Amino acid sequence: MENKLVADRWKEIIKTKKQKEKVVITVITSESNSHCQSQWIGHVLFMSGYFDVVIFENSDTIENYNTLKFIAHNYPNIIIKRGKFGIKKTMDKIVANRNMALSYIRKHKEYDYAIMLDSDIFPPSDIVPTFLKRGLDIQCSLCFVMPDGVTKKIASNFFPEDVAVNAPRWIQTRKPRMVKIAQNGLGCVMFKTSMLKKHKDIKFINKKITKQGKTWHNEDLYFTGRFREKGYDLWLDLQMESKHIMKKRV
Repeated sequence: MENKLVADRWKEIIKTKKQKEKVVITVITSESNSHCQSQWIGHVLFMSGYFDVVIFENSDTIENYNTLKFIAHNYPNIIIKRGKFGIKKTMDKIVANRNMALSYIRKHKEYDYAIMLDSDIFPPSDIVPTFLKRGLDIQCSLCFVMPDGVTKKIASNFFPEDVAVNAPRWIQTRKPRMVKIAQNGLGCVMFKTSMLKKHKDIKFINKKITKQGKTWHNEDLYFTGRFREKGYDLWLDLQMESKHIMKKRV
């Protein structure tokens, strides 16, 4: 039933020539991000363009999943799924649910582009049409690292070593607009789904990997870095800054 509803909706979108590319946004979330989930859904609903949103809720209890189902029940483009839960280690749970999202993208071959988006990241409202217009293999929104929930930190390790020295100036001036980077977190990343279908060995893992003198410290940096190893250019749009609404810390 779900697949038919999705297919019928996209037929209508394509027929009216509003957008020819099919886009899916995949998100993993849990009760830990319930502080902003209703605002997040409201924000995503009013973004420009046409897309499906598939949310994998992985709390160990059912309450937040039911809340999301209630919030989204009137919106045909939002699909709430029960993610992997009952996993003791946080990173193991994140990796399991990210791979669940990858399996969904690979299974539903009708999508041309996928966006991996964190559930406390609020992208610019025009990010979908802007990224679609470029048609690049993989491109990212600018998301700052905020270790204390307030202070913005530049993640200079995203840049290749030979250009990392320029990163602070580029980010401060937002010039040039587009820069090539070495790796990126998955706050807000769009990529062509054909890349996943072609490279079935790409998946998320939970361990540090050292290869040719390079160490991948996070599952998301490893994921985007693997695309670069496959020969794809990884682009960062310095003028597309996403807001990071982190839970208040005391």
